[in-house]
Amino acid sequence: MAEQQTYTITQIAVAARELREAAGVEEQRVTAEQAVEMLDDEIRMLRERGFTDEQIAGLFTGFEIEVTTEQIAKHAPPTF
Repeated sequence: MAEQQTYTITQIAVAARELREAAGVEEQRVTAEQAVEMLDDEIRMLRERGFTDEQIAGLFTGFEIEVTTEQIAKHAPPTF
């Protein structure tokens, strides 16, 4: 039996962006707090790998998203 084709999340995200653009839909904008909420799974993964909230906030800055450590702690609280 042939193995089912799989796709990366990045491929899907690019396709979604391109399809919205083709449809003429304006790009949706979110606040920094909403961005943290949307990426809380990724934040948790980084914490599990030893990243601090300060380091995580620095990563957001690299994407030109200004997020504070307080926003990270409030919307993606650490799990113990």
